[in-house]
Amino acid sequence: MELQPINQVSKTYGISTRMLYYYEQLGLISSLRKADYAYRVYDETALRRLQQIIILRKLRISMKHIGVILNNSQASETMDILMQSIRELDGEIKTLSTIRDVLIRLANELEQNENIRMNFDLLTDSSVLSIVETLSLSKNLIKETTTMEDYKNAEVKIIPFGKYQWRVLEEKDGKALVLSENIIEQRSYHNDLVDITWEHCQMRQYLNGSFYETFTLEERSRILETQINDRDNPWTGTKCGNPTVDKVFLLSYDEVIKYFGDSGDLRNRVGWDWTDVEGLDGGVAVKGGDMFVNDQYNNARRVFKADSSMAWWWLRSPGGQGQHTTGSIGFIGEVFLCGDDVWMYSREHGEDENGGVRPAMWVKL
Repeated sequence: MELQPINQVSKTYGISTRMLYYYEQLGLISSLRKADYAYRVYDETALRRLQQIIILRKLRISMKHIGVILNNSQASETMDILMQSIRELDGEIKTLSTIRDVLIRLANELEQNENIRMNFDLLTDSSVLSIVETLSLSKNLIKETTTMEDYKNAEVKIIPFGKYQWRVLEEKDGKALVLSENIIEQRSYHNDLVDITWEHCQMRQYLNGSFYETFTLEERSRILETQINDRDNPWTGTKCGNPTVDKVFLLSYDEVIKYFGDSGDLRNRVGWDWTDVEGLDGGVAVKGGDMFVNDQYNNARRVFKADSSMAWWWLRSPGGQGQHTTGSIGFIGEVFLCGDDVWMYSREHGEDENGGVRPAMWVKL
């Protein structure tokens, strides 16, 4: 069987490339690198293992338990995991059945008794309460806690500069740190899939070259040189490279957290992963992983294209999957500590969505 590149495997099995990277990080599958090919490729053994993982995920076995099942020859441990899943499903079936019974009762009462007011007095009925109190609230995938800081962050100041609208992140001493309100375009972070840092990437050259030159001479005189520092990936230690001096730059993980809201999850390493769900494009987020931060500030970090569709956007911080990756903000605003490949064939040829560019800079007011 021929080796299959990662983008082909992603399409064939309906799994994102990020999820494939995640399976590799867990040690569930292994990829190869051909000497004349920049991408990961998978052999027959890896694809057979991938099919096994997909089947177990559809049976709602957790990633932790999948690792035990596939990497352990003890049948007793597998039996324990399967029996635990059966017990959990039995409990869920009982809960769903109870919910269905309550909803049917509410619907019937409303249909038969016109005197029941629409503020649902029936919900105070002791017999209904006694049933509902046995139920627990569902676990929300995205936190819904609202704080005073949320309201403060909602007050966004936008200013025009050059051809674009800019979000003011900070003002001091007659200058402002601004970030493009929307992405200005979609492009690769670098021109090849190689180990790279912000210092040497093509994105930095573009922003401080042809993009910077789109501003008038008067506008350029207001754009200030800035010392750009970063730190190694806070979860994996991938190196950030040397400090630079730039006119235009991308935000770092720390700057995103500082200016869009800090839930403490980056600092405390509260991570999430995507898991595939049949019939749901992109899967769902599951807490307890190490791919991204998924918190109450997601909406503030989301960005849109000119056609009002959502986009993901690049950061300059190093990604957690290796020096060939860099940080990013996902479609729903999640902070990807695992990062994205700095270049992908499938993105360059329109098969996958490329990263959005949101330049930042300090300007004189």
